[in-house]
Amino acid sequence: MASSIRTSEMGERHSVPGRSNMNLPKAESFNTMWTWFSVAMKHHSAHARVWLGAEFKEARFHYIRFRAEKGDPHSEYRFGMFYETGEHGVQSDYEAHKWLLRAAFHGVADAQAKVSEYCRQGRGVTKSDEEAFKWCRKAAEQGHAASQMRLAEMYREGIGVERNPKEAKK
Repeated sequence: MASSIRTSEMGERHSVPGRSNMNLPKAESFNTMWTWFSVAMKHHSAHARVWLGAEFKEARFHYIRFRAEKGDPHSEYRFGMFYETGEHGVQSDYEAHKWLLRAAFHGVADAQAKVSEYCRQGRGVTKSDEEAFKWCRKAAEQGHAASQMRLAEMYREGIGVERNPKEAKK
């Protein structure tokens, strides 16, 4: 015999997840996401947790995009990383570089390091060792450890700057 629950506002009966019947309520049958959340947690429904995870991921994406469009430097960086990884469905080096560059101009060291990497490799932008050096130096000056090592390598190998072993040792 399948247990069921009654939603107070709708008077509908739904099967309790984990019992013999796994019919889950549709999102439309609840007034709010929090009601959905409470049912999911109360009955430990794997389907509900998956749905909720997707909803929170979608909301996070839209919130970060909104903040990035308003000029928040850290949101610009995170939005650029969405495009770099393709986490939200679309992978684009050009878009990633565009958002990372905006964050880099606001002084985000991680973004400056990424812009340096994009310029050095020619990902989404024309390859330019001089630009790569410029952004790498800005990130290194802020204490970004990976950029400091990369900057030493650039001085040692003469990438984007005149070869200078003394400067590389600093």
